Amino acid sequence: MRSNLIIKTLFLYLLFVTNSQAVELKYTFGSIKTGYANWDIGAVDTDRGDLWKLVGDFGAVFDKGELYSFYEYNKFDHDVDNRNVSFMASGHYRLNDSDFTIFGKAYANLDNKWGDELNTMIGMGYLGFQSKQFFFKPFISIHELSSDYQSTVTGSSANGFNGYVLGWTSAFFFKVSEYNFTLSNWNEFEIDRNEAYSEQQYGNIGINGGLTLNWKMNKSMSLGLTYRYFQNKLSYEGYGDQMIFLFGYHF
Repeated sequence: MRSNLIIKTLFLYLLFVTNSQAVELKYTFGSIKTGYANWDIGAVDTDRGDLWKLVGDFGAVFDKGELYSFYEYNKFDHDVDNRNVSFMASGHYRLNDSDFTIFGKAYANLDNKWGDELNTMIGMGYLGFQSKQFFFKPFISIHELSSDYQSTVTGSSANGFNGYVLGWTSAFFFKVSEYNFTLSNWNEFEIDRNEAYSEQQYGNIGINGGLTLNWKMNKSMSLGLTYRYFQNKLSYEGYGDQMIFLFGYHF
């Protein structure tokens, strides 16, 4: 299962990169971050404790679209059996030079204790809502799932078609004195989940997202605070949240 997840995710990532080589590169960005996350100090005490994490991300913007990816190593302060790794690649490719796009995303979580999961999303997006001060990039997609989970009631697998995802990424850029700040949000609504996944996540509809305030101290360093929120997601029933504090080096 784990090797299949890695192969599928790398294939989708390479597909985006290969397509992007045929178009004009405008700019790239990336960072390496480390920080602390706590499940118990938000609006809801989810009783999952705290952890330290490492994060690396990379993005590229082209005349025909854009690519973004990240890698997370979570719980490196915990025993090996409790650690997990997450990685994601997503992209928009413009249709006939318009603001409408083909959208794709692959997100994998490899957990030494709870099993592995790969979410693949293919659909349509839009890149027309943006300026130097903000952007809002919505999408709608089909959701395909590869998961270790099987229903404890029917024995059915969570693998296969898992409904639809409606989501977006957004950001607002502003200054306070001479310092640069970014307020960003990503959000996903999972709709019409399959039977086994609905059982695992406590409902056939779920919400997953995060709201981040990032302070760019200088050209290379930043401090970020993320309010991570979810509803019937991450194997948690009802509404839950997590606070994340990250220090980053940007290149």
